[in-house]
Amino acid sequence: MSKVLVISPEAVPIPGVLVGGPGIRYFQIARSLKEDYGNDVTLAVPVAHFVDTADGPVPMVGWDLENIVEIASEYDCVVMTLAHSGLSTVYRSDADPKIPTAVDLYDPVLIENIGLQPANEEGARSFSNYLSGVVPILKRGDYFFCANERQKLYYTGVLNALGRVNPLTYKEKLLEIVPFGVDDTPAKKTEDVMRGSLIDVDDKIILWFSGIYPWFDALTLIEAMPAVLEGESRAKLVILGGVHPHGHAPDGEYKRTIERAEELGLLNSSVVLVDWQPYETRANWYIESDVAVVTHKPSLETELSHRTRVIDFMWAGLPAITSSGDTVGEMLENQGCGLTVPPGDKSALASAILSLLNDDTKRKKMSDTARALAARELTWKKVLEPLAEFCADPKIAADRLDSKLAAETLSAIDTFEEHDRLLNFYNKSKSLWNKAQNVYKNEGLGAAINRSIETIGRQMKSSDSDDDRS
Repeated sequence: MSKVLVISPEAVPIPGVLVGGPGIRYFQIARSLKEDYGNDVTLAVPVAHFVDTADGPVPMVGWDLENIVEIASEYDCVVMTLAHSGLSTVYRSDADPKIPTAVDLYDPVLIENIGLQPANEEGARSFSNYLSGVVPILKRGDYFFCANERQKLYYTGVLNALGRVNPLTYKEKLLEIVPFGVDDTPAKKTEDVMRGSLIDVDDKIILWFSGIYPWFDALTLIEAMPAVLEGESRAKLVILGGVHPHGHAPDGEYKRTIERAEELGLLNSSVVLVDWQPYETRANWYIESDVAVVTHKPSLETELSHRTRVIDFMWAGLPAITSSGDTVGEMLENQGCGLTVPPGDKSALASAILSLLNDDTKRKKMSDTARALAARELTWKKVLEPLAEFCADPKIAADRLDSKLAAETLSAIDTFEEHDRLLNFYNKSKSLWNKAQNVYKNEGLGAAINRSIETIGRQMKSSDSDDDRS
C-alpha cells in the first residue's frame, strides 16, 4: 500500500458544487485507488473550491501554488495533471525530485489551447506562455498516462522530442493508456427531472449534456432540428449546461448556438435550456432521454480527444450520435452503441436522429450493448489498472535516477540556459531579473521572457525620451 496524493486542477463532485470532466476524473481516480486498490489516498482540491466540511470517499485538502510543494512532500507518490501550467512549473522547480510522479495526459491541452487562440501575435504569445508552463512537468514526470491509442502515439512523439523517450526509458512503462471510466454500480433513476415538468411525458428527448465549447458544433444540431421535427413532431432538444460552471472555457460557441435556435423559432419550444446539474443527478437525465448527441468540428483536438461525456452515456445505456473523426465515436459505431455522421452535415444528422427516435427496438439494442460494454470494460477499477500498478510500487523514471545521465538527454532540449543568457544580456537591473524569476515560477518561461522584453522596451523608450529632453 502506498501513500498517494491525487491533485485535482478543478472543483470535485461534492454536494453543492458543480463540476466538469477534470474534477470528476481526479475524484474517481482518488476513490478507486483507495477503495479498489487499497492505497492511503488524499485528494488535493483547489483552495477556491475546497470545503473542509465536505464528506467524500477520501480525505481532502485545499491546495494552491504556495502550499502544494509542502503537501506533496508527505507522500510516496503524486498523481497530477499536465493541464495546469502554474502547478507544472512550481512542482518541477520546487518539489522534491525524489517523489515519484504520475502525470495525466488524457486531455490534449496543448492542441486545445491552440484552438482558443487568435491567429496573430497575441495568440502566438499566449500559446508560447502556456507551452512553456506545461513543458516542465513533461521533463519532471516519472510515469505518464493518456486516454487512447491516438494520444499515446502523439505523446510518445512529444516525450521523445523532449528527450524523455530515450535509451534509458525505451523499454520501460513510461506511457500507458488510462481512459475515462464509469461507476461500478448500474445507473439508476431516483427522480423525474424532465418529463411532465419541462416537457410532455411522451415527448422524444434529444439530449445535449454539458458544455458547448469552441471545438464542438451544436450549431449543426440546431440546424438539423427543423428536419427532425418534420419526421417526429414530439422531438425536443434539451441542452443541459452549455457553459462551464466555473468559466474554464469560452462561451462564444454556446451563445451562437442559442442565438440560432432563437432565429429559427425553436428556443423554449422545441429547444429547452437547463442549467448545469449536480454530478450525482446525471443518471436521471440520461435515463429519461431517448438519444444523446455530441457533434464537433473537424480538428486536431477532435482527432486526439476522448469524449468523456459519451463514455458516461454508455454507463446509463443512452444511445449516442457523434460526428465522425474521434476515437470514442468510432468505438460507439463499431460496438453497436451509437451512430456517427459526417461533421457539419445537418441532413445526415437529422436522418440519424430520426432513425433512432422512430425505432424503439434499435434503440433498446444499442442501449443494452452500451451498458454491457461499459460494465465489462470501462469501470474505473478496470481502466485504472496501469496507474494502480505504478502507485503500488512507485519509482523514479530510469532517466532521472542519475543526474549525469539525465543531463545527457535533457540538456539537448532544455533551452533555459540560453534564455537566461539573453535575459542577462539585456538586463542590467537585479530587480528586473528577480521579477522575471517570479513570473517564471508562477506562469512559465514564455511569460517571463515576454514580460522582461516588454519591460526592457519600456525602459528603452523612457531612456530615449530622457535623451530627447537633455
